[in-house]
This record gives sequence, C-alpha cells and structure tokens, in this order.
Amino acid sequence: MRYEVYIYNKARPLAYLKDAADEYTKRLSRYCKTGYHYIKKEKIWEKTWNQASDRILILPGKGSVSSEAFSRKLESLEMEGKGSVSFFIPDPVHLREWCTCQTTGDYQGDIINLSDFTMSSSLTGVVLLEQIYRGYRIMHHHPYHK
Repeated sequence: MRYEVYIYNKARPLAYLKDAADEYTKRLSRYCKTGYHYIKKEKIWEKTWNQASDRILILPGKGSVSSEAFSRKLESLEMEGKGSVSFFIPDPVHLREWCTCQTTGDYQGDIINLSDFTMSSSLTGVVLLEQIYRGYRIMHHHPYHK
C-alpha cells in the first residue's frame, strides 16, 4: 500500500515538523510506502487534487476518528485492493472553502476528522502520519509505545 500526503502550505515548513514527518515516514517503511509533499501554489494543488483517483480529505471538525476506527479504515482500504491513497490537507486559510464542500456535496469522497482542533497544515500532516503508524501498529497487534 502507498499513501501520499499532500499539504497545501504557502509557508516554508518548520524544521522540527519536517523532522517529525521524516521520522514517521521511516517508521512506516516497515508496513507501507509513504510520500509527503508540500504544495505552495494553488494551481499545482488543484492539478494534484484532480489527478488523484483515491483521495481522502483531512479536515478538523466534530466527530474525530478514534485510532481504532482509523486502523479499521486503513485495513479496509487494503482489503479493497487500493494500490495507493492520497490524503489532502488544506491550509487553515483555505479551510472554510474546503469545509463547505462537505455540505454542498461538491466532494463525494471520504473526509476524515483527525481532531476537533484547527492545526497548521504541517502539524496536521505529522499527526496524520502518526495516526497511520499507530493504525498499522494496531492492525498488526504490536504495542504502540516502545
């Protein structure tokens, strides 16, 4: 399975967040392949969004998913035979625009709420990678904390 994480962020990512993302990418290499991409231009974001086939939008909101439920979601994606899944994390400035697609029906794919908090898109990306890692640990009955 391959997971691509696309983060719309016009600012340069903070070094410690990039380091954390790299650490989770390294840990995940045991279970799956991951790509972690920062996108700074809106046209590139839209092009990437339109070209992705299996995509999941990550938004803050009520009803955040538990680690166990997220693990089951990852497992079901694997069982469906998905070769890759793309996660899209919009920046907080464009968040309202992306949140309205939930209610207007413009977007028919999956939407996952990792947290009720609104975080920077870079931090949300790290939290997503951590949740994917935690999900695989749960899926394989491995203890999470070492």
